[in-house]
Amino acid sequence: MGGGWNRWVAAVLASLASTFVGGLLVAPTAVAAPAGGTGYVVNALAGTTTQVVLDGAVARASADPGAVIGPLKLTAGQHVLELRSGLTAVVSARFTVAGGENLDVVAHRASDVAMTPVITVFRNDLSSVGPGKARLVVSHVAVAPPADIRVNGNPYFRNVANAESLSVVVPAGSYSLDVVPTVGAGKTILAPVRVSAAAGTLTRVFAYGSPEQSSSGAIVQVLKVPVVGAGKPSSVHTGDGGQAADEFVASPTRTWGLVGAAVVGFGLAGLAGTRSGSAASARVLRSRPRS
Repeated sequence: MGGGWNRWVAAVLASLASTFVGGLLVAPTAVAAPAGGTGYVVNALAGTTTQVVLDGAVARASADPGAVIGPLKLTAGQHVLELRSGLTAVVSARFTVAGGENLDVVAHRASDVAMTPVITVFRNDLSSVGPGKARLVVSHVAVAPPADIRVNGNPYFRNVANAESLSVVVPAGSYSLDVVPTVGAGKTILAPVRVSAAAGTLTRVFAYGSPEQSSSGAIVQVLKVPVVGAGKPSSVHTGDGGQAADEFVASPTRTWGLVGAAVVGFGLAGLAGTRSGSAASARVLRSRPRS
């Protein structure tokens, strides 16, 4: 009887174990909701104060030119941004956010005769930099033709079109930036402005406004980035080529080509910098026309 009893108990336990495991196999798996991202809305419409409406809700009742609104927590997927002046929609567009992205949604004017308001999305590169270094990004959103971006008087990037952005990792320090037409002797797009790039930051500079209307300026935004590695920087690394940002326009579609970066080497001594104390900050610099 003992042997039969043991066999019966073993059979029952095996059956229960099979049922339990089967239940585990067929149980539904919980699906995590897609992670969202972080966004900033930049009003680079010189001379136009707007109301900022995101997904039908007012994000800022009154945003002056040069204002940076954010950080805004955005769910993954599509969003609708509209900038209004009174009851009139100045510009509106849809844009898409992927999980974990950090982006700037910039309202500015195209370089056409009508100075058409457009919205361009620039995705922020928050990857790490080395000790004592900063990532410097310059974006051309001015009402102007393709331009050369100069750092400390040297043409560092050439033939950068409206709605394109350039990135370079530099030793932390203070830099003089200006933007001039690539071809011809037209008006300076952005007269020299001095920008401080602190260690462990992404420093974004948006050249905006219209040289013809004497409304040119620079919007500077600072975001923290991780610092890894060791060693003292002693030179400027070459930058990324001209990258056309994603453009969302409430007007006929245009195609922006990628431009190559023609880098003119220049030596810069490594400079000690301080870390930015805030997660994000922004300021507007007015360029001073040359005499």
